[in-house]
Amino acid sequence: MKLLDQKLTGLKISKLILKTFSILEILLTLNQFKMKKIIFLSAFLLSFSLIAQGSVRMYNLNVKRGYESSVVETFSDFAGGQKWKSGGVMLQAVGFKDGVTHRIVVWGDPENWGTEKERTDEEWALYREKMNNYTYPNTGGNAMGSLLGFSEGDWKKNLSARVYDVKVHDPAKFKKAWDKNVKAAEKILGDRRIGLVSYEVGGTPGATHGLVIYGKNLNDVQVTLRKIQKTKAFQEYISSRGEVDYLQTYTTYTVKRFQ
Repeated sequence: MKLLDQKLTGLKISKLILKTFSILEILLTLNQFKMKKIIFLSAFLLSFSLIAQGSVRMYNLNVKRGYESSVVETFSDFAGGQKWKSGGVMLQAVGFKDGVTHRIVVWGDPENWGTEKERTDEEWALYREKMNNYTYPNTGGNAMGSLLGFSEGDWKKNLSARVYDVKVHDPAKFKKAWDKNVKAAEKILGDRRIGLVSYEVGGTPGATHGLVIYGKNLNDVQVTLRKIQKTKAFQEYISSRGEVDYLQTYTTYTVKRFQ
């Protein structure tokens, strides 16, 4: 009788153990399912944020002396009067960059790119022919990338800019520090514009990002930068952004802009 009780007890324990393992298995399966959902959702949100970023393309020009006004006129005739699906285009004069006098910058949503009315092949051919007559060939340094953050401000009042092409060693760390510093500098910036671009194709050799700050003129840009650099927030930005190599600095002035 005692032996029978022991067997029955052992059977109950075995069933209990099996039941416990079944419950654990169910819980683990549910947890794995939840984790998969979380991973999928995170990946989806990440991909969405990347898709949602604006795209930017920069085409450098080396304009022949005396033909600057012809380039402005040709660009304005071709780009002006167009209704853009998103973003826009601008012609900028470039300073302190060897072999480059101007550049054309196009930006917008890569999924909704360009103008509503497409130019014909003949119109494009005539535009390129005119530009080729006014510029030297093979300028190089053209770039394509993403707009990682840009405060528009009042662009009509702030046409001059300083651009830093840099190599960022830890992009995520840098972006976090950059955003925090820009937020802290809002009062100093006022209606001036500041932005961060990632280079994905072309550009200054070795550069991963471009930092740009606009002002009313180059002196205004310099004074604004000095004010920002004196703040505690800027010192925190320097110490928390990770390693950054400055590769090239140049200036731009927006001559024409259509959007």
